[in-house]
Amino acid sequence: MPTPKLLLLTGIAIFLISACVPLPQYMKIDSELKTSRSQKDELAAELKQAEDKNSRMDLELRDCEAARNKYLQDATELKGQNTYLSKINQQLLDNLKRLKLDISKKKSVIQLQGKVIQLLDDTKKTIETSLKDQIAAQEIEVVEEDDKLKVIFVDKILFDSGSAIISERGMKLLKIMAGSLKVNKDQDIVVEGHTDNIPLSAGLKKRFPSNWELSTARAAAVVWLFQEQGGIEPERLSARGYSFYRPVAPNTSEEGRHQNRRIEIILGAEQ
Repeated sequence: MPTPKLLLLTGIAIFLISACVPLPQYMKIDSELKTSRSQKDELAAELKQAEDKNSRMDLELRDCEAARNKYLQDATELKGQNTYLSKINQQLLDNLKRLKLDISKKKSVIQLQGKVIQLLDDTKKTIETSLKDQIAAQEIEVVEEDDKLKVIFVDKILFDSGSAIISERGMKLLKIMAGSLKVNKDQDIVVEGHTDNIPLSAGLKKRFPSNWELSTARAAAVVWLFQEQGGIEPERLSARGYSFYRPVAPNTSEEGRHQNRRIEIILGAEQ
């Protein structure tokens, strides 16, 4: 809005112009002055609009920058989450791979166990058939334990008292058994010698210092017969002696000692 001072000056200017300038010229100047004022007002209005627009654009720019910073922060967080999830995914893939491998191994073990069980069943039937009289007389016992088959020759059926030489009858029985074992080449054969806890006589001590040597010698004699006369591959055979330290019955009675004096032939075990 024009100030009083401006109005005064304008009035003086008009007065001077009207006093000095002819009327037509005055009218022209007055018209141009009004036009200038109108243009000035229009420019002022446009400037105000431009300033308002600039202010709005500044606000929008700040909003955009804030949004951009928020997006950048979110992108950084998402990148970190993606890296973490990628690691988790890789771990899951590795675990899945291991599980598949374990399952495959277990299937192989189950299949192998099935074959072993079938093989042991077939061997058991053959032995029970070929040695049925001795089994009936309780001189030989056939026992299944997990994935093993144990054939137990009790007391003097294979060896005379204090001897590590297989008796004639024992050789005959072991040859019959060897015929049952020879064909099953995937079976390992472990022969274990066991004694009672009675100390050796003075005469026996000249040959066997203790029951350790006696039990081991008897097991080795059976292994030798299986190899040399039974035709079983030596790689399948092993001999072990346990003296009287693995009894199956108390050594406090004659019946218990009778059971502890034995040869165990174990099929399906590792050598």
